[in-house]
Amino acid sequence: MNMPAAQALDGLVSALFVPAGNRKLLISARDKGIKMVFIDLEDAIPPDMKLSACQGLAEDVTLLRPAVHKIAVRINRPWRMLMRDMEAAVAAGVDIVVVPKVEAAADIQMVSEILDEIAPGNGPIVLSIIESAKGLLAMPEIASSRPDRHAGIMLGPEDLALDLGAESSQDVMSNYAQALITAARSAGIKAIGSPGSVAEISDMETYRAQIDVGRRIGFDLVVAIHPRQLETIHEVFTPSSESVEKARRIVATDAESGGRPFLLDGKMIDAPIVARAKALLKLTSEQS
Repeated sequence: MNMPAAQALDGLVSALFVPAGNRKLLISARDKGIKMVFIDLEDAIPPDMKLSACQGLAEDVTLLRPAVHKIAVRINRPWRMLMRDMEAAVAAGVDIVVVPKVEAAADIQMVSEILDEIAPGNGPIVLSIIESAKGLLAMPEIASSRPDRHAGIMLGPEDLALDLGAESSQDVMSNYAQALITAARSAGIKAIGSPGSVAEISDMETYRAQIDVGRRIGFDLVVAIHPRQLETIHEVFTPSSESVEKARRIVATDAESGGRPFLLDGKMIDAPIVARAKALLKLTSEQS
């Protein structure tokens, strides 16, 4: 069961990163009807432009707000920059604060305590990004921190690969992705990302295969870095009409059987399969 903060992301399967201050891309994201946008104050912004990007955040949020369901802001580290960005994010009225380079549960606890002070009540929820070996080892504790604020844990494959001295390819990242999903599930929060690089924007067959593996191993949501990736994400995460119809038959037959196991299309159907069918139908309803 999703914890309180994670429930705010129910039904969402995609988001798009957009650099802060890039009016053209922000308007494009708004006009495309993208449900969740990550305004990026971190990697997409050169060091000498970070202050001005932060100062312009309220304008960015105002630009998106009429059409975007959830507005997230990826803030900077270290702590002095984090504080400045968080205060700007709260003042701008964002829905989600995305914290990079999380390596300990104390990071989420501290961010949440700051939000408790500057945005009491129904202030922004928090997403954490795992981008280092230390973060990997602490994922279970990170995931279970502050479920009233902490909504999801996200894989940062490029920085993680750099820290590990590895590649960000699917075969390398899959084990770390599965560990992240396990941590998220154990804490009742969202697992965000895919088991591989986020940088593929030309070979969409390769990207589709990676996103499909991610969906099958349990990722809830994928953040794109290019609009071209969104179409693929939606196609992979949208249940087929055949699977929806089968789910309906499973749920209907379960009701007729009074919750007892039953045979359908040559397969034995029991409680976990019924639960998955109900979850699929709920997701379909939420996405429509």
